[in-house]
Amino acid sequence: MTVRDKGGNVAAARKVRVGSLRTSSTRRPIKRLAIVKRVMPQSNWLRHFDDVEALAGMGSWRLDLASATMEWSRQARCLFGLDPDAQGPPWDRFLTFYPFNDRMILMQAIDRSIDTGKSFEVETDIVADGGERRRIRNVGKIDPGDGEAGCLIGVCQDVTAQREIERALERSALVDELTGIANRAALNQYLNDKVDKRRALGGFAVVLLDLDNFKSVNDTYGHHTGDDVLQRTAATLAGHAQEIGFAARLGGDEFVLAITAQETIERLRGFLATLLNDLSMSVSGDAGTITVRATMGACLLDEGITTRSDILRRADLSLYNAKALGKGRAMVAGDLRPIMPDQNFPG
Repeated sequence: MTVRDKGGNVAAARKVRVGSLRTSSTRRPIKRLAIVKRVMPQSNWLRHFDDVEALAGMGSWRLDLASATMEWSRQARCLFGLDPDAQGPPWDRFLTFYPFNDRMILMQAIDRSIDTGKSFEVETDIVADGGERRRIRNVGKIDPGDGEAGCLIGVCQDVTAQREIERALERSALVDELTGIANRAALNQYLNDKVDKRRALGGFAVVLLDLDNFKSVNDTYGHHTGDDVLQRTAATLAGHAQEIGFAARLGGDEFVLAITAQETIERLRGFLATLLNDLSMSVSGDAGTITVRATMGACLLDEGITTRSDILRRADLSLYNAKALGKGRAMVAGDLRPIMPDQNFPG
């Protein structure tokens, strides 16, 4: 049956009908909730609140600023490694969960909140009662209440897992996925720092290298074998870097070894001869044996170098000069003498 309004307008009558349905459908749940709220015992609401805090990985507390007494929710006590059913510790004990620097950060945030009346939010570490270190987001504000001093109410949320994910993402952004050593972005940060602090360095050198015959390995035995060569090269450089500096892969078959150890810098030519030997490897298969070697260019940091681009450019020029004389050798910027893998140096 078609419903019309007094003027015979079907659409207008439908709007009225739909409007009345919406009104009734939105009112019923509100009435129902109101009834439930009236009949639900307080203990159920407290249990519900406790479950919500547990699901969110957080707990709450309240500090009376006049008496310095502190109240904790069950989940707040759990968060700090305490018995959830025991009475929460006092304010002084609460602060000792925070290492000194983190405690200062929290206290400064609270002081600002008291002075300004604004809420605060800071992330800090805590050491729970069992010794476990956790990352905590602290949020709170001043509640004037009825008393003269009012109270401080706060929420603590465990963000340890989130923090670890963020750190993993930060690390992955600075690590070469194939080899596991630093990538170009990490190298740029490292070199910027070293060049900026060059006056404090006893000495600093950069070695730029690429792999001879690497393309032949890829073409003959495939990229899987080529990847293995890159990983072996990275492992060798990382082994040296543990003792003397920093290793990174620029991309392709290009690598950098930064040297900060003064003893190594003083005998740089001898070290490069050793490194040439260490990076030599053979790849064998049905198509025969391919020998992979490195060619290197090195540069020592001096007063004429003011940026990372300067030192990389000079190292790259030395690499170019070494290749012009033949593969599998090294040269140092400002020194025209090539360095061979089997060359002996005094000391």
